[in-house]
Amino acid sequence: MKKKKTENFNNSNIKTETPSPKEQYNIILKLYKGLHENLEELYKKSKDKNLSTNASQLAYKVDRIASGLHYTLNFKDEKSVKISENFRELYRHVRFAMKMIYEKQEYKFLNSARDIAKTLYESWAKIKPSI
Repeated sequence: MKKKKTENFNNSNIKTETPSPKEQYNIILKLYKGLHENLEELYKKSKDKNLSTNASQLAYKVDRIASGLHYTLNFKDEKSVKISENFRELYRHVRFAMKMIYEKQEYKFLNSARDIAKTLYESWAKIKPSI
């Protein structure tokens, strides 16, 4: 059964439902897939200097996805603090690499960010949500 909680949003009470474990798994999977696919697209665009504006926009999009993933981390539960800290460092690296691209057009951290995204996506895709 889904838990309902009330949040104060713009001075009104909105009831939200906590997603089921399977829904949570699928949300993270979609975020990892988007992270991976957009980084691969960015890699292709990085080869063409005429597409620097498109590359910057794509880097910003990847940065927002990594930010969303960072938001999902749980630092309140003692059991998950250490792993959350480790994931936070991975997401920070991806975000830093993207910031280097959209602010300075430097691609030196793109390959490491691609490796992180690929590993996260492939690993998460192998996990079956326990329900």
